Amino acid sequence: MKFTTLALMCCIALASCNGANANKQQAPQQVTQDKQVAQDKQDKQSEQYIRQRLTDIYAEAFRDKEHDLMALDAKFMSQEYNQLQNRAMAIAEKNDDMVIDADHWVQGQDWTYPTMDIKRIDNITNTTVTAHVIITTHMPGCDSQQTELTLPLVYERGDWFIDNMQQYYEGELLDEKAWYKDYVEHNK
Repeated sequence: MKFTTLALMCCIALASCNGANANKQQAPQQVTQDKQVAQDKQDKQSEQYIRQRLTDIYAEAFRDKEHDLMALDAKFMSQEYNQLQNRAMAIAEKNDDMVIDADHWVQGQDWTYPTMDIKRIDNITNTTVTAHVIITTHMPGCDSQQTELTLPLVYERGDWFIDNMQQYYEGELLDEKAWYKDYVEHNK
């Protein structure tokens, strides 16, 4: 009986040691994963990454055959922007109204062959950045038209998303989020 008790105590001690070692082995792995996440985020803070992200966003927006504005917005605009837009769209539908009358990705209603060029990137922080881009719509048989946009971006969901589209038109700032907020406030 002494042998059985001693054997049982040794097994318990050995299991405890193995459990402790397992916890020690997991801790460095978690630290490594945390460091990798932090490094990925730091890499995404670079101007080069932000330029590539915008290039990829617009390449997909311009390549989309259906050009589903709402699907593109859901995929590439910020959560706050999408929530505000959805509220405005719901009110417009209820009131049999139209809140969007042009495609903000291509800056027009009828378009062919749009292109996007990044003019500059400003004010990079851990969670925000401002991009200045030029959208050019190329219409066959017509002159091309250029629109300069200011795009505030936010870092959320592990990447950069466009938080607003702003432009000056005839000296007046056109701000989409402000437009949606005003529409929601005045059409409840």
